[in-house]
Order: sequence, then C-alpha cells, then structure tokens
Amino acid sequence: MTNSPQEWDLSQFPVALIKQAPENQSIYDNFGVANSDDWQLAQSIREKGILEPLVITEDRFLLSGHRRLAASKYIGNSSVPVRIRDGVCFSSLTTQERLDLLRLYNQQREKSTTEKIREALIGVDPKKAYIELKMLNLRRKAIDSASGEIIVTGIKTRAKITTLGFLNASTAAIQKEKEYWPLSVRRVHYLLLNDPPLCHDSKPKSRYVNDQDSYRKLTNLVCRARLTGQVPIESIEDATRPVLEGGGFDTVGQYITQEVENFLTGYHRNLQQGQPHHVEIILEKNALRTVIERVAREYYIPITTTRGYASIPPRYEVFRRYKLSGKSKLILLYLTDFDPDGDEIAASFSRSMRDDFNISNIQSFKVALTAEDVAKYDLPSDMDAKKSSVNYKKFFARYGSNRAVELDAAPVKLLQQKLREAIESVLDMDEFHAQVKQQENEAADIQARRIVVFKALGDGQK
Repeated sequence: MTNSPQEWDLSQFPVALIKQAPENQSIYDNFGVANSDDWQLAQSIREKGILEPLVITEDRFLLSGHRRLAASKYIGNSSVPVRIRDGVCFSSLTTQERLDLLRLYNQQREKSTTEKIREALIGVDPKKAYIELKMLNLRRKAIDSASGEIIVTGIKTRAKITTLGFLNASTAAIQKEKEYWPLSVRRVHYLLLNDPPLCHDSKPKSRYVNDQDSYRKLTNLVCRARLTGQVPIESIEDATRPVLEGGGFDTVGQYITQEVENFLTGYHRNLQQGQPHHVEIILEKNALRTVIERVAREYYIPITTTRGYASIPPRYEVFRRYKLSGKSKLILLYLTDFDPDGDEIAASFSRSMRDDFNISNIQSFKVALTAEDVAKYDLPSDMDAKKSSVNYKKFFARYGSNRAVELDAAPVKLLQQKLREAIESVLDMDEFHAQVKQQENEAADIQARRIVVFKALGDGQK
C-alpha cells in the first residue's frame, strides 16, 4: 500500500477492451433508452462527455460505470475515461467475492430529488401530515415539570478570587487550548501539571500537584472565574449533564429562511467507499470526543464513546454499520486509559463483537495510551489509579509497574497524530485520495446548482 495520492486517470480507454462481469446482471438492471433516466444519461454524455471516470480492474473488468459504458456505446463513443483499481484481478476472485466487489462499487439508480418531492407531494394529505408532525414532536424527550413552585430564599455569596497566580495560570492554560474548546476541568488539571502554579500566592508549599485536593481547588476556581467573566463560560463543558433546549421557530418565515440558507449545504461524500475494510474508532473518554472527532471527520470514520465498558446499544450500532458496509473485515482502533481497565475495555469490546455478534474477521489495535507513550512523553500518573480493579494483577504482570495514566493526560496533538497514523495504516490511501478528489468535483457541481436554484427563486418573486 502506498501513501501517494492516486489521480483520476482521464485518458481515454477503448470500450472494446472493457469486459463486463456476468454477475453484474444478477444485481443490477440492464441499460435501456426506453427508460427516461437512461435516455437522459446518453444525451448528457453526448453533450458533456463522461464527468466521472469508470473504474476497472487490472484485468479490465468493469467495477463501476455500467450505465455510463452502455450509454457511451449507444451514442457511438469508441473510448471512455477510466481509473484502474490497482491490485484487483477480477478473474482470480470467487463468485461471492465478485458479487461483493460489484456491490461495493455500485449503487442502484435513484430518481432526482425534484422527482421524489413531486411524487411524494401528490400523496400527501395536509391534515395527516400535520398529525404526523405533532406525533414526531411528542416523541422527543419530555422535560419533567415541577410538582409545585419553588420559593427562593437567601442570597448566594461566592468568595472573591484572591489566588491570582493560580487564576492566571489556569486562564493561560485554557486560552492556549482555545482551538479545542470546550475543555473538561480534568483536561485543565493535566495542563497545569506541565508548569504547576501555587494554589495560594503567599504559601510556597501550596504548589499544584496531581491529587484530589488540588483538583478540587481547580474545580472551585474555574467555577467562580466563569461566573465573574474571568474565564469564558463556553470554554468549559460538563458532558455528563446534557441539556435539552425548548427550540421552535417564532414564525414559518423564520423556518423557511433557515432552510433556504442551508439548501444543499449538508452533502458529504462517503470517503470510505471503495475501502476493503470497515473501520471504527472506539474512545473511552467522552471529554476527548471533540478533539478525536476532528480526526475521524477527516476520514469519515465512525466514532463510539464508551465512557468505560460499553453497554449493548453502542456495540450493536458498530455491528449494524459493519453489516451495512458489506465489507468482510472489521477493524477497531481504540483510545483508552493506560490503567488496569483500559486494556480490558478494548479486549472486552472486541470479544463481544466476535462472540456476541458473530464477527469472525475482526482486527483490533490499541492506538493510545500505550506503555511506550507513557515512557516517551513522561505523562503524569492517574491520581485515581484503580488498584482495586479485578484487572490490576494482569496489568502489573504485563507491564511490571502499577503506574496508571489517563487518556486526558496526553497532549491533544499527540493523540490526533497517533490516530491519523493508525487510520492511514489500515486504509487504502490511493483509493481515499481519489474519493477526496471526486468530492471536490461534486462540491463545485452542488454550488452551481445552488446558484441556479437561488436565481430561479429570485426570478419567481419578480
């Protein structure tokens, strides 16, 4: 596998040399100009040419572009642009492998969005639509109402912040990580350990350390500093206490304006199509989800946060996505604590996927934290090392140490770098870069369509 980008090969290839797999007819319908979509495709190719190259194997069997090839032959074209799928010889595959590969590269023809809307609108009863909308809204989480009025008495007075050195060090650490806001207080705790301040300006022995007392002082300080405006409210999060907002629009016009502004802005190409394996990221700490998601989004790889040992629902969702992908192998990339339970969280998840969900072809990798990470970067130990864990003896026997380190203690850039390296080691990067390039071309097409639609809307209002 190479890491150099594979460009779309726009050179013309003789149609007579392209072979069509007989298995394709068992999955997809034949091309026919009696079908209006096929007729329009032929006319489009006649006028504009083929916009997306066909994909063929090394032995010239067609993987993607059967309708484009048929349309090209119909209008008399002798050659078409192609991209050759390196490393795939169709004739050496079994029948099932051929079917799987064809399904991976092809999708059933779909009607245009406009056609779907017109067809759907014909059968819509306004009264039934309104009732259905109300039922959908009722399914949302309900906000519990109080049984009676709460009478507020007394005045809450918070102590003034006098530990300026502690405050300045904390705000500096938070501002330095602004790119990754919101942060957890736990994250700020580990940032301060890089250059520990005094918790009390006048007490030389009050140096901030890796223990519960220092952590409580930081929690109290950050709480008061956010209320006084010295630390931005939005810089700190508590993901363990989710909030459901009321929502809603003041007027229909407000809703329509939002939808028009967002028209055709949510498209993302599935950059994992064409990959030989299905890849998933498993993250133990919810507080790090934001920074890990940034990397996952670059490659369009799903991420699951377990917050310890995962329950059945998230495991099932991984299984469901894997099955829908149609791929033979599941690859799991783990980011967990380096402690007695961190390794076992990864091992138990993989065991469950194998034994509970009958996935035999599965491969797992511990991306972080590893013993090498802890030693190389001298990461601070976990102040709550779980010596009572049933996995403690196994952990000690494996590493010869009881030193435990939380995932939060690692620099964000280190975690992101290690994850990128792990992802690119299991992906076909030639295929990935080809998909990225195609997404760029599609983005231009979408933008052109937005311009046409907005112009039509403007003309219609004149």
